Amino acid sequence: MPIVELVAKRILSRNPGIDLRIVDLIVLLWLYSNPYDSKRRQLSSMKNVLRMTESIQSPGGGVPITDDELTQIVLASLDRLKRKGLVYVRSAGHIFVKGTMTEKGMQLIQESVDTPSLRRVTSEFGNNP
Repeated sequence: MPIVELVAKRILSRNPGIDLRIVDLIVLLWLYSNPYDSKRRQLSSMKNVLRMTESIQSPGGGVPITDDELTQIVLASLDRLKRKGLVYVRSAGHIFVKGTMTEKGMQLIQESVDTPSLRRVTSEFGNNP
């Protein structure tokens, strides 16, 4: 299980009334550790991270959903995060997504996750070319 999924589960346990899902928090953590100016393709990168998580995989391993379905999961997650005021979504589509965190989203992560855990999340998949 990737560290990002463990951290997302910890955020949920510390904030039981947050009304977000594991996938939403993984996307939020991805945005936190990968600001858009890193020149990465956000949608592809988010889907790649989700493919590694147990939340998406079937019990025997592997992802039992299509790429289009995974795209819809990411877009739905971004929409939930946007409605909660945690992200700005400037563009959303099957090919290109451009989103950034709001101050409220950054505050949620900073208050819910300790610095060593954030460093581990970032070293696992953040800020890489």
